[in-house]
Amino acid sequence: MKKARKIIALVLVCVLIVGVLAACNNSPASTPESTSPGNSAPDNSAPASAPASLPGGKDIFKDPIRVSMISISTAGVANRLYQLALNDQALAYPNVTIEYKDAEFDPSRQITLIQEAVTQGFDAIIIEAMDPVALNDAIETAERAGIPVISTNAAQPMTTHTLHVRVEDFGCGWTSAELMVGIAGKEGTAIILDAPAVQKPSARMADGFEAYINENTNITVIEQLPIENWSADAAQIAMRDCLTKYGPGEITMVYCANDDIAQGAMNAIDQAGRTGEFILWGMFGYPAGLEGVRDGRMTGTMLSNVYVQFSMLFYMMMQYVATGLTSVTAGYEETMYMEMPLFPVTAENVESAMIYSRWFD
Repeated sequence: MKKARKIIALVLVCVLIVGVLAACNNSPASTPESTSPGNSAPDNSAPASAPASLPGGKDIFKDPIRVSMISISTAGVANRLYQLALNDQALAYPNVTIEYKDAEFDPSRQITLIQEAVTQGFDAIIIEAMDPVALNDAIETAERAGIPVISTNAAQPMTTHTLHVRVEDFGCGWTSAELMVGIAGKEGTAIILDAPAVQKPSARMADGFEAYINENTNITVIEQLPIENWSADAAQIAMRDCLTKYGPGEITMVYCANDDIAQGAMNAIDQAGRTGEFILWGMFGYPAGLEGVRDGRMTGTMLSNVYVQFSMLFYMMMQYVATGLTSVTAGYEETMYMEMPLFPVTAENVESAMIYSRWFD
């Protein structure tokens, strides 16, 4: 059933994007004036352009459109690319204003920011949710008010909303484990520096990693540590403690749930003089992760093209605004979602991956 929903979501996304692009390729000024009932065009005539909006929606070319982008923290490394992608796409729509909000790792603040967006009449909300449950009431209020809520990455809010766009978390954890085992073999030990506990249900990278090694190897997970707020500093402390506890030869591989965490692990490993002693693998292909792979401090990571993800998300959002589509108006029983693919980066392809990623423009 989940697979079926995923397929449906992907089909819907393709339809939405095609619809938006069709509208964008036609100037609203070229739309013909409506004919009177007695002078209607023949049935086989095609309209000169696609409509900019549908009943219940807004004219995405003319109407002022306000978007609230609520991040876990605007200080997070990924936010740079979130904003670059959204701002680049909005250049074609001078009537669109995107306001970037900082939740400062506080679910209560995210609730307040959602409520403010509803009160102030924003047209769409994009949110990187801190907590999968705490935001439910606020998100439901926004959807009932006709505001599409698009969540992305991080924790997927449990309440039904318009769309969730996430990376292929479980599958990437599985693939990472497969690649690491291909290098190290099927025996040994593993340390997992995992997602924050509250976001674990929606950040299943470590679940995929564990599933692969449990089903295919004799590797033992000797530590699995949640890293609060995805913090490099917290990860550095956790990794330093592990290096104190386990001496040379006692660790085969370390799997990190993202590259912020991997950065902290690299720092601890370097300080302990144990660089290159075991396999270190990250996730998302953030700058520190790609540079770590390039410099030989990290074995590999999985690259997500954040720029492409948020560019696509922008056009999906615009289609929702144009049509008035929300989970309420569409009658969704569950949130539609789609997964963004990631691909492995090692020393062999890191230079091209750094160009592709857009981090180093």
